[in-house]
Amino acid sequence: MDIVYQIKQKYSTFSQKEKDIANYILEHKKNIENISITNLSKATGASTSTITRFSKKINCESFVQMKIKLNTHSINTTHKEDELFSAVYNYYTEVIEKTNTLINKKLILKIVYEIKRAKKIYIYGVGSSGLTAQEFMHRLLRMGFNVSCITDSHMMIINSSILSKDDLVIGISISGETKEIVDSLRVSQKNNAYTIGVTSFSNSSLSKYSNDLILICASDFIHKQDFINTQFSTMYLFDLISTILLTDEELKYKMQLTIKAILK
Repeated sequence: MDIVYQIKQKYSTFSQKEKDIANYILEHKKNIENISITNLSKATGASTSTITRFSKKINCESFVQMKIKLNTHSINTTHKEDELFSAVYNYYTEVIEKTNTLINKKLILKIVYEIKRAKKIYIYGVGSSGLTAQEFMHRLLRMGFNVSCITDSHMMIINSSILSKDDLVIGISISGETKEIVDSLRVSQKNNAYTIGVTSFSNSSLSKYSNDLILICASDFIHKQDFINTQFSTMYLFDLISTILLTDEELKYKMQLTIKAILK
């Protein structure tokens, strides 16, 4: 696992000062080789001892070793600012590759089983995650599943309070800390519904209330200032699940029926 991705993966476990260091590094990684620990301390407001502790948290023996690893990463990934086409391509390639390394085949097959088993499926998401939730709902609907997408925070709590053991809830939160999603999965689990969390952080609050947790790449850390789809890793996951579901002949047949209905 490269040094930058370790920072992204462990981000939620950092203290506030350590997050300030992480944010600075992720935004200035191309120039980090020329900065001293003293100057980094001034730039981030973190003490030199905090910077050293941060370095060790991401498996570096010292600040110097962290700089070397960051410089190596920069050499391997840098591109000219005017190469916009390559930049977008590299972004999506990195997201897919990172997400693919996190995919657990047995877990995905188990998720497919739980989707087929559930009498009713609810997908929770807010903001851009809500749009992704709606897309996945449409796919499941066309395969004949009894599924709803809920993007309103009040409706999530109302819905989660009346669930049962026959229901399945999928909560999407890249950070794993979206309050509406975390609270709704907590209530859902309390009512014995089967809960699945989709996030980028294994130690997040969402993980506490997920019977199964699917990890995806934290793509929102890449090119923070660019207008690029931060839900790409989530859609890659749902593409994978949808493709596996369609190996079931009955589900495939129902999908074909919907295609014919639309064409007519």
